[in-house]
Amino acid sequence: MDFTSIEFYTIAFCIAMGIVGFFLGQKKIKPATSRINALELQKQDEASTSSIIKLTANDDGTVTIERTGFLLVDGETVNLIATIVDDKLIIEEKKGKASALGGCEESYSGSVTVDYFPVGNKVYVRYDSSVTGQWSKFSFKNSARNKVEHEMRY
Repeated sequence: MDFTSIEFYTIAFCIAMGIVGFFLGQKKIKPATSRINALELQKQDEASTSSIIKLTANDDGTVTIERTGFLLVDGETVNLIATIVDDKLIIEEKKGKASALGGCEESYSGSVTVDYFPVGNKVYVRYDSSVTGQWSKFSFKNSARNKVEHEMRY
């Protein structure tokens, strides 16, 4: 086999494509995990129309999620459904079952402490609310006493 034969260039091409394929191979993605947490709701004194999401990293590696701007009937609940894939986290708010019927809507805020944020790593968060129809997108690093605050958008 010499350098002018078709066989040589075919073998060289296959070896080159194998090397390129090795370096550009697909990223190994971890399987998705999901968690469901109920927000602890508190009535707000004043009727607030601003919807704000606050994340606070605690010293023990947990993260406290606080949310303002809910208009709920007394007895309704709100659950957070979190789906984690690698460094992406999608949190969706969903209304739970109401224990009471009727009544007027009042302003609520809610909070929950969760343990599924990886410690020391940056996570890209998308927060969707089917309760209010709003969303927010931001990054968050779970390092002690780190705080992030974002306004929800339509």
